[in-house]
Amino acid sequence: MSVLNKMLRDLEQRQHSGGVAAPQADSLSRDDSRPLWLNLLLLLSAILLLFAVYAILNRPDNQPQPVVADTQTQANTEQPLALAESELTPVAALPVTPAGDALVATPDISPGSAEPGPELAMAQQPLPAQTDSTEEAAPAADTVEADTSNPVAAPAANRAAAVKIEVQRTAQTAAQKGAALQQQAVQAAQSGQLMPAINLWQQVQAVQPLQATAYLSQARLWLQMGQPQRAEQILQQGISAGADTADVRLLLAQLYAQQQQWQAADTVLPVQFELQQYPEYYGLKATVAQQLGDSFAAQQWFGQLIVIQPQQARWWLGAAVAFDQQGQRQQAQLHYRQALQWGDKLSAESRNYIQQRLAATE
Repeated sequence: MSVLNKMLRDLEQRQHSGGVAAPQADSLSRDDSRPLWLNLLLLLSAILLLFAVYAILNRPDNQPQPVVADTQTQANTEQPLALAESELTPVAALPVTPAGDALVATPDISPGSAEPGPELAMAQQPLPAQTDSTEEAAPAADTVEADTSNPVAAPAANRAAAVKIEVQRTAQTAAQKGAALQQQAVQAAQSGQLMPAINLWQQVQAVQPLQATAYLSQARLWLQMGQPQRAEQILQQGISAGADTADVRLLLAQLYAQQQQWQAADTVLPVQFELQQYPEYYGLKATVAQQLGDSFAAQQWFGQLIVIQPQQARWWLGAAVAFDQQGQRQQAQLHYRQALQWGDKLSAESRNYIQQRLAATE
């Protein structure tokens, strides 16, 4: 405003000055001849120009403080956000697996735990943007990394456990169904319904193909019906299916022995079972060896059977016959007498044979 007043005073001095040069007088006369509105317009333009210059000169003194404040505010806002992103990045980069979710989201709430575990404690803490330091959030990332260190083994273990449970459930269901069918088959056989009993045992065989009882029961029922060939087929099928037990092989060898197929019987009786658990099995094997003319093998088997069952007269009789075939009369007489001593259950024909051989070897 001082500049404007100064200009007005200068203008008044020029108008009232009488000692102005001729060129200045001419100029003033020309200015006075201008219209009033033009002078006002020029005056307003000059005023606006002065205000613009004044605003430009004074703006740097008033604006720096807000700008600095805004910059500082923005920096303060971006700093916790950057810290939050730096803390959350390791967690977001981890692979998400069912096992990892369970370990992080499921806290330990057992009665014995009075304080929350590390996972639950870190989950309850505020975000890094609300804390003074980022060191408190670091254990949470470490915990997540430790829980998901093996993201492949956990699903594999879960699948294996699920498969194991399913197999156990299926086996239990098959066993229950097989037991029910087996009870029905026994009841049918006891009531004389042999063919329905065979059909039921076939169902048991389908449910439990490794159960030897299904094959043995069918074979015995076929024998009762006078069809030994069907019994042989069933027993052979059981051995091929995996029901390879001493009882199945013993019954099949007995069928061959009844038909005097001694070589087939010997083939069916391999040495693969315990002698003490299956003496009947090796007793038949010794008899088959004796029928095949191998008296030495028969004498060896009967001798082992006498050791574990000395009260069995048939073992003494078998060993006596083997020694008799070898020409060892003293051993034969000794074993014949032992057979008579334990021979309460021997048939009359066997006892007569022993008496004859004792008289012949004296």
